[in-house]
Amino acid sequence: MSYNKKGQYSIEYTIIIGIGISIIAAFVIYVALFYGSFASGSAASQITTVSSDLANEVSYVASQGPGSMQAFPITIPLIQSQYSFFCGNLIKLQTTTELGISDAIENVSGMLPLSGGTFDAFARDENGSALIGLDFSISLIQLTYSLSSNILSYSMSFYNYSNDLKGTSFNVSLFSTDGLYLTSVIGSTSSGQATGTLTLPSAAPRQYVLEVYPTGSGDYYSTCISVS
Repeated sequence: MSYNKKGQYSIEYTIIIGIGISIIAAFVIYVALFYGSFASGSAASQITTVSSDLANEVSYVASQGPGSMQAFPITIPLIQSQYSFFCGNLIKLQTTTELGISDAIENVSGMLPLSGGTFDAFARDENGSALIGLDFSISLIQLTYSLSSNILSYSMSFYNYSNDLKGTSFNVSLFSTDGLYLTSVIGSTSSGQATGTLTLPSAAPRQYVLEVYPTGSGDYYSTCISVS
């Protein structure tokens, strides 16, 4: 009789332990799923917030008129440079998993970082267009261009954060707005000013993203090129 009771107690004890382990396992799974979902939502929220913040900075300097400037800190996750750019009034930022898009109040071009982190940035309004700069060795690039047939002629000026011209080597690349690589050219300047040409593909879209990568600077410039 005593042995039967001991066996019964042993079975009941095993059942209780099993139920306890099941409850703990279910709780662990719930926590993992909850925080995994929360982390994904936070990443999406962050990249959307960054693009929206940039659009708000553009709106502010635009409301102040030509020549106005606003400095601000900005935290940006690691973005994919080929798919993250300024194009007309569009601000598009993309990570490996998330996308943030905002429309600025006016056309915008300028610099984005090649790494994630918190950076000192500024927005400046110049005659109805906004420029975004970063506190890097090349802080801002100003570009003008003209088109003749399928030849794009460009003129660029490279500035540091003190707005002084700065020499650098660089790579100029053209992409379609969906990230397709089209063509590129390598150049350098000791004065901080450079000119050159790019040959556009014969069967090309009507709008391109032009990106300039100063060597070793840690950031890159983007703007839109429209073919009429």
